[in-house]
Amino acid sequence: MMVPSTTAGGAMAPQGTGRESASERVRALIRTQILTAVLRPGEIVFEAGLALQYGLSKTPVREALQMLTVEGLVTVLPRRGYMVRTLSFNDVRDVMELRLILEPALVASAARNATDALARDLRALLERQFDLDLPLADRLQAASEFHVACVRASRNDRAASLVRILSDEVNRLHHLMPLVEVHVASQAERDAHEAIFDAVTRGDAAAAQEHMRAHLLEANAAMVAAFSGATVSPGA
Repeated sequence: MMVPSTTAGGAMAPQGTGRESASERVRALIRTQILTAVLRPGEIVFEAGLALQYGLSKTPVREALQMLTVEGLVTVLPRRGYMVRTLSFNDVRDVMELRLILEPALVASAARNATDALARDLRALLERQFDLDLPLADRLQAASEFHVACVRASRNDRAASLVRILSDEVNRLHHLMPLVEVHVASQAERDAHEAIFDAVTRGDAAAAQEHMRAHLLEANAAMVAAFSGATVSPGA
């Protein structure tokens, strides 16, 4: 687990457990900043600037940025730095189409494999998602983790890993688009997640699949509507 500390200049420096390399810790920190829109689409970052900010040499920062390039979160600008990947309508459409293909079938499998431990985990995530005392970022993360926990219980590790990537993309969009944030905190969202929870924990695979599909179709409509009216720009 990474815990930030403060450098002499007041910047936040990444700290880890000792088992992680410096580059892995920097990667995790930059990745979080991208997914929570602290670093916005189109924003350019530089090895030297990040190294100074984190109180590190440029080598672990360079390695971290190379890892993020492989993940598709940043692109290399020769002799200029790295740019946070921009988002297009096609990106939104592709992510939501893949979720519709994967998640309903996977949550049906999760219902067939439901355990008391899964029920406890999902209930805890629902409570976090709708806890008004928590920061919005924590609530959005809980909403994303609810979906990941459902598909992980399908015991299809490869599919669950792909859904994790897609959920990270969706979580990033949540932070970039206020209208989507509102939807995630809405009663409709709560009702949808409660229906999925109920079906999964009862072991009703058909109902779980149908509720997930209906939920994703509604989420897709909200995402498209928000994107159509949103301007996703650097530093906005």
